[in-house]
Amino acid sequence: MVLESSQTSSNEKAPIFKAMGMKMILLLVTLNILVPCVAFMSKSFDIRHTERENTRLFQSPDRRDTIKILGSIPVGILAGPSLAEDQQKSVLESRLVENSLQPPPYGMEGSDVFYPSWFEGRWKVASTCNEVQAPCGNLLFGGNQTFAAAQKEVGNTTLYESRFLRTQNDNVVADREFNVRSIAKAAMGSNSVLDIPLSTPNKMTCILAPEGAPTNLRVDLLILNRLQEPAPTPTQFFCSEVARQIVAPLGSAGAPSATLLKEIETISLYEQIGDVVTCRQRSATFLLPSQQNPQATYLWQASRGRPIDVRFYTVKYTKV
Repeated sequence: MVLESSQTSSNEKAPIFKAMGMKMILLLVTLNILVPCVAFMSKSFDIRHTERENTRLFQSPDRRDTIKILGSIPVGILAGPSLAEDQQKSVLESRLVENSLQPPPYGMEGSDVFYPSWFEGRWKVASTCNEVQAPCGNLLFGGNQTFAAAQKEVGNTTLYESRFLRTQNDNVVADREFNVRSIAKAAMGSNSVLDIPLSTPNKMTCILAPEGAPTNLRVDLLILNRLQEPAPTPTQFFCSEVARQIVAPLGSAGAPSATLLKEIETISLYEQIGDVVTCRQRSATFLLPSQQNPQATYLWQASRGRPIDVRFYTVKYTKV
């Protein structure tokens, strides 16, 4: 993963992000892959550092803490699928089905995600969380309480609308601004999107006002990796993006203050069945090291490049 600096300590920003609640993640994966999915608002990016064990780690990070965390990581997560297994599936299908915990092996493979022609139009979407995993243990996930709260999201379904448009070059792409506003309304309140000053295939910026939050948020997503693959049949489509997520509460003057950084891979395996499209989806959240925050670097080292938070979803698109 790419190194990045954090502007404040985790203890300083935790209360602010905690107030955002569990809904925030759903929108961020929608922004992350720049298509209408809901993987990222169902978990809390904010309360990872609120339990006692995390506070102790942040206040006195040393080699013994890191060794303790490393020792708590299940040995099984260090082993990936065999080469023979990988060769039987596409890269993305293999990563999802085998639940690969390695960093994405692909780079920026395209200027955008170009969907099959059968994606064009407007859709009603139902996204259901099927499973939440903590591959590196509950401590790196955010503690026992955080993991328990995330488990309560399993079985929940979010309903919203999405839209895909045909461009002048005859490509079908996601209508990003429409999709973001739609899912934000469903997950964070009808007036939750104040502005989307930038929306391109490789970068999106949103100013959000989640219901019940003490402050507004600026969310920036920078696409670092992208891959779409030829599917086994004309009724299937596989794609993935990795985004650097930067979330900052806005101060009274409208300027960002504390920041929270992560990288999220979202893999989507679509299949058309008549007027319905189904999708198997996985989101994997990776920690980032920091030049200014040694606590974040210790946790990143403890994760050994594995995701700390993995979620699986079933998404159903019904043509309007």
